[in-house]
Amino acid sequence: MAELHILGQLHGASDFETRSSLFCRYSFQSGPNWTVISGCSEGQTVSAKRDHEDKVVWTQPLDIHYITKGIQGWPKLVLQVSCLDSLNRSWIVGYSCCSLPAVPGYHTIKVPCWAPAATNLSDRVKQYFLGGSHQLLQTDLINLGLDRYKLHTESKGNIFLQIDIILRNFSQFGIEYK
Repeated sequence: MAELHILGQLHGASDFETRSSLFCRYSFQSGPNWTVISGCSEGQTVSAKRDHEDKVVWTQPLDIHYITKGIQGWPKLVLQVSCLDSLNRSWIVGYSCCSLPAVPGYHTIKVPCWAPAATNLSDRVKQYFLGGSHQLLQTDLINLGLDRYKLHTESKGNIFLQIDIILRNFSQFGIEYK
């Protein structure tokens, strides 16, 4: 069987408008041909505040090892960024999905985030004074994107990944990297 090993870290985030602490929930999603043989397929970073460069640093390690019979359903990383305010309330401030590179080696990836936009004035006022935001009821929209075109969204910040991709035995499937 072919093997894929993903090593690296969720380095951090930038350009989110909130001054509250941020944390990120992540989940690796893959097709039915893929099986996790070691590592965690989901997790959460620590909560961190902006540093002097207006960046949030998490350095959350990522380590997952897959085996597969075919390349269909290549793994993706689904991300949800949440903020935690001084009253210990949390809400999601950004969603994103990142297709992982199919090329072996080291990769630095900037992943843009989005969130459902407030569509009327009362929602905007409520968000400004009370905090919170609109959240998705069906999180499949993040990685599948089937009906995402129907949503009114706005750009949020960016998440930075640093990962190494290690491939083994993929030549059995006619895939060669030079």
